[in-house]
Amino acid sequence: MIQPITVPREQFPKSTVTSDGMITLNISSDNQAMEYIPDMEYIDRDGVSLSIQLVLPCDRTNNTPLVIYVPGSAFRWQNVKRGIPSVSLLVNRGIAVAMVQYRGSEIATFPAQMLDTKAAVRFMKKNAHSYGLNPDNVYLMGDSSGGHTVLMAGLTAGLKEFEEEIYSEVSSEVKGIIDLFGPTDITKMNDEPSTQNHMEADSPEGCLIGGYDVLEHPELTTPTVVMNYIDSVRELPPVLIFHGTNDELVPFGQSCMLYDKLVKCKKRATFYAIENAHHGGREFWSTRVLDIMEEFIKNNDR
Repeated sequence: MIQPITVPREQFPKSTVTSDGMITLNISSDNQAMEYIPDMEYIDRDGVSLSIQLVLPCDRTNNTPLVIYVPGSAFRWQNVKRGIPSVSLLVNRGIAVAMVQYRGSEIATFPAQMLDTKAAVRFMKKNAHSYGLNPDNVYLMGDSSGGHTVLMAGLTAGLKEFEEEIYSEVSSEVKGIIDLFGPTDITKMNDEPSTQNHMEADSPEGCLIGGYDVLEHPELTTPTVVMNYIDSVRELPPVLIFHGTNDELVPFGQSCMLYDKLVKCKKRATFYAIENAHHGGREFWSTRVLDIMEEFIKNNDR
């Protein structure tokens, strides 16, 4: 009987036992082992616990990038865990992902969703080293209403009216923003064909501002317009935009307005129009799109 041996894993000896007919494979691992940390509370808002679903590559280093991901939900309470299989495609490429739950418009209006996201950014940056991550290598990413939320959070970093004291010892600034078909000006959502009336008080956009008609309350809608926070003076993180040309919910022109304003103000921006793609289609998780996202995240010199 052989006694247990104590050696590092990589020095454990190869077995010499064999069987007739067995097939030997010599394989190098091409998939990333992952670690899932569920339901991490990052803040309590008046008794409402908000959590993060953290998915980590096991083979991470101190420079592994972290994406703070905000899933879309028409600004309402999100089913965050539903998106874990999709974001795992990024994790398989060596990118950590923290999926953020925000207060839905049922209980809190704008700018609550953006403020929650900033709190999540600061929470993750504050605790990054605990998970083997670099607090200076953090990105924001969101789809649909989550796209609007991450744009607002990333483009208003440092603006006092949109900052809080919670975790204030760290900055809410990020290295870049990935926007997947997010609305950018809710007052112009009906300027193009859509399967939904975006102006009514009970629409997602109306609920975002408290259950009011969107066109009748410019004092409530103006602060929600992403382009209002882009100018030629303030330094902004680079923005990567994807939008399907056949989006039936968030009109394609919403991303055009965003990109045109970024270019006009000489900001770093890249815009990919995905031909024939609808709202939230599988195309946005295709190999080609993931390649572009990975390049943006891993080779951003900002």
